[in-house]
Amino acid sequence: MAQISKRGDSYTIRCYCGIDMDGKKIVKNMTWKPEIGMTPKQIEKEVNKQAVLFEEMCSKGIILDLNMTFGKYVNDIWLPRMQNSIKPTTFKRYTGMMKRILPAFGHMKISQIQPFHLYTFYDNLREEKREDTKCIPNDEAKRLSKSQTTAELSKKIGVSKSTIDCVRAGKTVSIETAKKYAEFFETDVTSLFELIEDTLSSRTILHHHRVLSTILQEAVFDEIIANNPCKRTRAPRVERKEANYLDDVQAEQLLECVIEKAEHPFDVIIPLILHTGMRRGEVCGLNWEDIDFENCTINICRSLLYLADKGVFENDTKTYSSRRVIKVGEDVIDMLADFRRWQNGKANELGEQWIDSGKIFTAWNGKPINPGTLSAWFYEFVRANDLPHISIHGLRHTCASIMISSGVPITTTAKRLGHSTSATTSKIYAHAFASADAATAQVIQSILPIRKKSELRVKQA
Repeated sequence: MAQISKRGDSYTIRCYCGIDMDGKKIVKNMTWKPEIGMTPKQIEKEVNKQAVLFEEMCSKGIILDLNMTFGKYVNDIWLPRMQNSIKPTTFKRYTGMMKRILPAFGHMKISQIQPFHLYTFYDNLREEKREDTKCIPNDEAKRLSKSQTTAELSKKIGVSKSTIDCVRAGKTVSIETAKKYAEFFETDVTSLFELIEDTLSSRTILHHHRVLSTILQEAVFDEIIANNPCKRTRAPRVERKEANYLDDVQAEQLLECVIEKAEHPFDVIIPLILHTGMRRGEVCGLNWEDIDFENCTINICRSLLYLADKGVFENDTKTYSSRRVIKVGEDVIDMLADFRRWQNGKANELGEQWIDSGKIFTAWNGKPINPGTLSAWFYEFVRANDLPHISIHGLRHTCASIMISSGVPITTTAKRLGHSTSATTSKIYAHAFASADAATAQVIQSILPIRKKSELRVKQA
């Protein structure tokens, strides 16, 4: 039987739930506070009702602490647990989202969060400005970025080398980077960068919903709450954007331009992504031992990432299904063999300066290449050669689209791309399937034409 005791203007309900492994009593408590205006009789009736409900939940083992706040659970339990169980890049993204989530829910008891609180939060996010104001370098910023070497500017300004490359290429950077640039060159931010303040995208709002759901579901597993309110909430709708890709002609044009004008290692990386559909981190993470020159296969088993506080580091592939061995053509194998001979010559030339990292694609001294450097180079290369606008990830989409439009089975395409299911492939590349479907209709029509009766009579005559 639950015990009820009055403390000031609230009531403490205590329930005994047996003994633990050490023989100590297990006691669970909750606090209930009457609403203003309730009569003594109403209070007595309601507190007894709460005691019965609390005792039932305790007996089922589904309530641990009704008084725990959302903020305490996140900071003391969930984040420390996640830090040791997820990728550093994912953990950084989670902690970044806490800047918006904790002010909204941190003070609330986790057991009191309801769907209407979540809907209000999503509505507020739709009106909120992005914290990471986009800063687009102007011509003056690009010029100043070329006034000294990358290493010199990186050290003096206090930003990474890949960030310097981004400014030179005219790519967007953070407001923090823009301020450091302005301070170093003794000018205003607006004289070097165009500031663009956007509202949060629908996908960003969905990410917040998913993280909230992950946290609350973990609280269910921890027996702190009975159910996850996010499961009773409709997820924010996302405006799906079509994957950016090149058609066959554009892809061939890019390939020829890269082979003709690009230098090592970029003239090898770009064709390799187009042929394999690898992600940026996957191609940068390749070791020479991953290439089977005899059987023409590539083992994709790791990813190379970059974080400001960690630098360049290795990690597992994006998902378990991303670990895969794919077949490539002899042209790709010959290209890699030629590049290996060139790299060996470069290593001999540099002598002790060369650091043997085992990586296929490296910086000038053999250290692993920064994935951001690849993106910055490609952005500038596409712009300088007046090629169709496309990102490194867009090359992966291009490879997928070519496979689908060429009639490669969806299961094969999904496996080659490292998707967990073919449903993921279908969702992302709906445009390619629509094109393939139209081509299929033409094939069927050519094989089984539907003729008019008049045409049949003429044919029979």
